[in-house]
Amino acid sequence: MKVIISIPCLLRGGTEMQTLCLVRALVEASYDVEVVCYFEHDDTVVLEFEQSGSMVTLMDINRERGAVSITRMLRAYFSQRLPDIVHVQYMAPGALPVLAARLAGIRRIVATVHQPYTAGHGIHAKILLRSAALLCDHFISVSVAAEKSWFGRSGGCAQGRQVRYPHHFTLHNAVDISLVSSLSSRSPAKTEAAANELMRFFVFGYVGRVRHEKGVDILFEAFGRVFNKHGRVKLLVVGDGPDMPLLKERYGRERWWDDIEFAGIQSWQDAMRFFSVIDTVVVPSRFEGFGLSALEAMAASKPVIASDVGGLKEIIRHGESGILFENGSVEKLSHAMEGLLESPEICARLSVMAKKRAEEFDIGLYNNRIINFYKSLH
Repeated sequence: MKVIISIPCLLRGGTEMQTLCLVRALVEASYDVEVVCYFEHDDTVVLEFEQSGSMVTLMDINRERGAVSITRMLRAYFSQRLPDIVHVQYMAPGALPVLAARLAGIRRIVATVHQPYTAGHGIHAKILLRSAALLCDHFISVSVAAEKSWFGRSGGCAQGRQVRYPHHFTLHNAVDISLVSSLSSRSPAKTEAAANELMRFFVFGYVGRVRHEKGVDILFEAFGRVFNKHGRVKLLVVGDGPDMPLLKERYGRERWWDDIEFAGIQSWQDAMRFFSVIDTVVVPSRFEGFGLSALEAMAASKPVIASDVGGLKEIIRHGESGILFENGSVEKLSHAMEGLLESPEICARLSVMAKKRAEEFDIGLYNNRIINFYKSLH
């Protein structure tokens, strides 16, 4: 059975990583998988998809082209390939590939939305997504919070072998616990000297894109407070993004700025290895569809402090498998950071419980659930 997975871009991000999990699960189950990327791509990410066993088609469509033109090009592509199933990764402009697949007469159309609805989207985005969902056989969300934000209610979570699947439902993202554990047991070879230096400090870590919605500015403010009070702490930032120049301009003259280590953009494997030198991971997102970076940190047995938004509240049980703080509150975040800095016994307990909680989102469970769902489409 042939499946085409459509996605706007193949860059380094959580959506792409979860799409890669989907590809691997389908290939392992003997589906013929092709990934079509219609906008931007990163060659290293494309290679990872190809190595997973899928064919990758890069359309390189200019985003400036109008909606009608983009829809026509996608429709022509689907009409030529004629897959049994098109699975749309619903990222703007997600409605266009759904419409194009329907116009091409594709028999089964599925979509997955990875982000929650926010006020910034506007009501038109919600109407558009719900309209696109009507053209799909099933519409999947990566968390109950994301599903409710778009549809107002949840159709339930995919569990085990279901006889019937509702029109829209939640299928949580996942992580390969064994692989993350293995990678995080050692630091990247190229940074071994720097890693040894970091070992002398209590290290807070952030892994992800540096963008406004990820709340890195909130983390910097909180780190500054903790540093001014405690001194011997470091912050390791693994990743980069469009907000970095603005953050450097804003905070670059603070006395704690030089105690932030910037690792830049890393391969996923090396990003996981950086967990080896981090004591506590902070996920300060202003909104989050799921929260893959938090789950990866938990799989690496790291205590996590995260904002109480979206899917993060479904992954982390406050005080048991991690710490949740009030979204956007520098004061509450700095207080939580100080609490773990001053309490090694709490860190040790959270480390153990974080790993146990992460095992409930292991890739093996995800693979079984997504394949059972696909079999229901036959």
